[in-house]
Amino acid sequence: MKTSPDSSYLVRDDVTGDWVIVAPGRRKRPEGKKPSGDPFAPSRLENERILATYGSGANRVTSIENAFPVFRPNRGITGRQEILVETTRGHWESLLHAFAERFRVLRTDPKIKYLQAFKNEGATAGASQPHPHAQIFATSFVPDHIRDEAKRRRSAVKRLGHSAHAHCLSLATPERIIFSDTHVIAYANPAARFAYEVRVMTRMRRDNIVKTTPAERRSLAKALSALLPLVNKKKFGFNLYFHDVLDESDEHFEIRFTPRSNTWGGFELDAGVYVNPVPAEDAAQEYRDAKK
Repeated sequence: MKTSPDSSYLVRDDVTGDWVIVAPGRRKRPEGKKPSGDPFAPSRLENERILATYGSGANRVTSIENAFPVFRPNRGITGRQEILVETTRGHWESLLHAFAERFRVLRTDPKIKYLQAFKNEGATAGASQPHPHAQIFATSFVPDHIRDEAKRRRSAVKRLGHSAHAHCLSLATPERIIFSDTHVIAYANPAARFAYEVRVMTRMRRDNIVKTTPAERRSLAKALSALLPLVNKKKFGFNLYFHDVLDESDEHFEIRFTPRSNTWGGFELDAGVYVNPVPAEDAAQEYRDAKK
């Protein structure tokens, strides 16, 4: 099949094993340029390819096709990209509901093997537009490091004698907990690559966000809201993300919330060993204090 000059393609470093996606079409993005007005204003959304709308008023989330995708259906690397445009920043429950519904739809595409949802907030976290929004990547391949993670998870289950989900919950010691209710727990990650990184988990093991209940998503929204006072106080950008490997049934759904407080240097990039200056217990205390 003849591909477009804008098509993305995979390149692998035969020595390190690293995979890189070369995506010429992404050079057309407005990143680094001052946007002319609000690109996601309601009047301008009418010019986009709208895929679905969820909620209404301040809670409305509109899913549109990404105009500058890394992946395109049946061209280069097969996949899909959606932008979930939020009407108002901070309506987490509406956003989580939209994520669940879009995952439900994308899971029906037989070409899709891997789904990732993420939100980049602030320039330091890679956000290229000021309007609140999140994204979904759906690809026909599963990244190697995700496959490696699944292998480590299965190995850990054999070694520990219980599920990876149970092990992760066991790390939520009282001094690390930031938010907790009957459905969800959020705690400072003791093995975080970035300072102040938080794991947000459902107490019941769920394979993916589609399997979560409305009550669990409400609790997840409360947990995410509990993290914002510290992030706003320190003026951190942040990323949050989670994924779903469609042919893996032993995953557990969790959200990683990663404030961008420190930048990796040469040591981290070369060695793959990360320096985190803030212990989990200290990070959790700061999150709790910021809510007061």
